[in-house]
Amino acid sequence: MANLKQKIRFFALSALIFLLSALSVLAQDLEQIYNNLEEADFNYIFSLDPYQSDEYTKYIYSPYPLFRTGVNLIFKSKTIPAGYYLLTPREKDGKTYVLFKENGRVSYVIPVYKTQKIYDGFWEEKLPYEYQNFSQKTANKFFDYIGKKWGQRNKRTPIPKSYVEFNDGGEYWDMVLYYGETKYYLVFKKD
Repeated sequence: MANLKQKIRFFALSALIFLLSALSVLAQDLEQIYNNLEEADFNYIFSLDPYQSDEYTKYIYSPYPLFRTGVNLIFKSKTIPAGYYLLTPREKDGKTYVLFKENGRVSYVIPVYKTQKIYDGFWEEKLPYEYQNFSQKTANKFFDYIGKKWGQRNKRTPIPKSYVEFNDGGEYWDMVLYYGETKYYLVFKKD
């Protein structure tokens, strides 16, 4: 019995040491990534996104996620205060950025340090299909029929799905924006 307790203690201690070393490596990686990233060297004229009007004719409402932060996010010389922002991924000159918009105006442009494709089945796992009762199903079928029969020229594109993860990485915040079929990685320093 005493031997079993010693094995459990040894396993718990080794797991704790492994976890702490992994966290310190993650913090060092985030620090290195943060230091290597450069601020955007451009601004938008009158803080207007030039592609925004095209998107609002393609979609029925804003296709971008609304993100609420309760803490200040720091990226180099920019401090993003707590509040609500629309997150908009954009590419410019071969680099990827995420625009933080307030009231339709670009407030902050933050570079992305990595992009990846989302694996199959991610959306079904994170955003399961909403259950619909009989009347909701009937109404949806009716409106789909009307849209197919008479609404071909007004039909809007469905908005891409989105999801935001925010992780604590020691002195840094690691943010992952899932948008459509791509995920975007950002890093911020804590206040």
